[in-house]
Amino acid sequence: MNHIQLFINNHRVDLDEDSPIALTFQVNNLAEMQNQQGNTSNQFKLPLTQRNRIILGFPDDIAFGNDMPYQQYEAKLVQDGLEIIPYGIAELNNIEHDKACITLLSGNVDFFDAVDGKLYEMGDSTSQWSNYGKKLVWKAFDHNWNMANVVNSQTKTDGWIWPVVDYGMISQSDFLAPIDIRCQRPGFFIKTAIDLVLQSAGYKGCGSLLDDPLYRKLICQFANDSFDHGTDAQHDLLYNSISVQTSQDFIRSHNTTSGNIGTIPFNLISSDPGRIYDQIHQGFFVKDITSINASLEFALAFTSTNPSHTTYSSKIAVQIRLYDDVQMSDAAAQILTELIVDYADRGNEQMITLLKQAISVDQVLQPGQGIKVTYEFRGFTGSNFTLQSGAMFKVSNKVQQVQYGQMVQCERIFPDISQKDLLKDILQRFGIICQTDNTTRTVSFNSLKDIVNNLPLAKDWTGKCINQGKQISFRLGNYAQINYMKYREDENVLPAGFANGQINIADTTLPAVSDLFQSQFAPTTNRSFFETNIAQILKVDLKSNATDFTVSTQPRILVDQKFNLANIGKTLKFTDGNRANDREVNGLISIPYFYKPEGNYNLCFCDMPSNTGKPIPGFKSKYFTEFQKVLQQTKKVIRYIMLSPRDILELDLLIPIYLQQDNAYFYINKIENWCKGKPCKVELVKLG
Repeated sequence: MNHIQLFINNHRVDLDEDSPIALTFQVNNLAEMQNQQGNTSNQFKLPLTQRNRIILGFPDDIAFGNDMPYQQYEAKLVQDGLEIIPYGIAELNNIEHDKACITLLSGNVDFFDAVDGKLYEMGDSTSQWSNYGKKLVWKAFDHNWNMANVVNSQTKTDGWIWPVVDYGMISQSDFLAPIDIRCQRPGFFIKTAIDLVLQSAGYKGCGSLLDDPLYRKLICQFANDSFDHGTDAQHDLLYNSISVQTSQDFIRSHNTTSGNIGTIPFNLISSDPGRIYDQIHQGFFVKDITSINASLEFALAFTSTNPSHTTYSSKIAVQIRLYDDVQMSDAAAQILTELIVDYADRGNEQMITLLKQAISVDQVLQPGQGIKVTYEFRGFTGSNFTLQSGAMFKVSNKVQQVQYGQMVQCERIFPDISQKDLLKDILQRFGIICQTDNTTRTVSFNSLKDIVNNLPLAKDWTGKCINQGKQISFRLGNYAQINYMKYREDENVLPAGFANGQINIADTTLPAVSDLFQSQFAPTTNRSFFETNIAQILKVDLKSNATDFTVSTQPRILVDQKFNLANIGKTLKFTDGNRANDREVNGLISIPYFYKPEGNYNLCFCDMPSNTGKPIPGFKSKYFTEFQKVLQQTKKVIRYIMLSPRDILELDLLIPIYLQQDNAYFYINKIENWCKGKPCKVELVKLG
């Protein structure tokens, strides 16, 4: 009996006996190391019966409009009562006459489709990759950039951390000089980031990768060109901007009774969505640290009864002042910027009139601080000042960059790449084979070494192998004699290419060279620090006295190292410029590195020297040994094997296959076009 059932959106569809469904299974084609594959079907056809038309959303009716043909359908394939594909997706490719052309996807395909968005979009409530605000998985890691968090994070082993990294502002000679945390930037543990990517897509991880000590220590260390807020935070900060105007002329005279300084009121509110403008005190005051741009556009007229401008000076200043709190007097407030009009400059004119004037200033406001627009008379007391109606006072949040004391959104520690690119970078460097179980929503991260270790569990398919001949190939994919494993180049890291590696294949029939893969990250060099080394990511131009981060750098990945200052009898001081906040640490601090001779790990793809004289293995030596063996004297065998629905249901592509016909163990590279009762084509790669 060949009883097959297909369910789309939980409804059983009518099948076409003349268009069989054939399935292909693979986790990772060794011939295509750059890509992760998954389970697919052939393109088969469904008859457009009335039942199928309803299930598919009437895709053949041009006049009928809905979005179902543009969405992925939930799919389940049942063979003889066994759910061969319990949780898959179906895609409608096109309509041909009275048939709908369909493809089924499952396994890795479904998973990688679910992690196709940008990392930054995971912090955007309006993005599908945060499920429109329902799965903001990074939000739990939002934290304040302050002294307590920087110091206390030194011992952390997951989530965010503020390690000691030299961005160009740590003393080269005095190791005991305080570390200014305003010149430090955070890192984020890669393992936690991958967990969040899986969680957001509705999966969980397992496999040998998760237990690897190096994987658990990897940090993505901030190296972006700007330290930005997340999308939602930028939207929230934009909410706290104002635009206010004067609705009538503002007139003041300089005399001995009215004083010479005052606040200019704005009683017409054009925009204040956050209701932050204080009309009682006529100012903009904040509750949290806020970076703002304040501007004033105005016109004024100025006269004086001063009979001789050559003898006396009569001046008016229009100002933007900084107030520590709403109770501070105008005279005590700091002048941030001002425009000064001197009546002595009037020439033969009796009145000075200035149109379309503007002043502006950038300022970081601390909690409780604010700004106001003021006027100030100076000199001779017989002058008069008119600020014409329509003067506009605007305060805009400079929302993009994080200021010291503000909240950090951790997805912005990473470069602007996709979730898939981050995941693929980690899988490639560890030589990981990815297998997805859609039933349990679990993704298994294992290596070819794990498959070799499963040789005692190998399945004997000798009796299932059909004598229909065999094909033997002596190469895989597009490999070359020299296959480079590269890091991204950064002009600030010399020597160029020092962290790259290569896999050599002794086969003169292959092309000379090829790139196996290139990382999303660049390598990082060190500088001395106490009795060891720390990572150096130069963001400050050392040729100048500048303190701003102006140097462009590529993304960086480091390995966390805890260094105990107590072991060398030293104390490290952290400061933020306020001596009252200084913190001293004489215990553990985090000083991550990329590679150093005294380190336990090496993030280069190649082996590197150590202080012990024994090389520190790089990723190639540590994780690609079995892969290199497969590529030397490669034998890819194609056999035709009769597999039952039970074989497919219980298929585990991490378990090797034994064939007595070849007296060899194999890794399953691909099972192609499986249908019940028919032999299917199986690509096998010889192990060892």
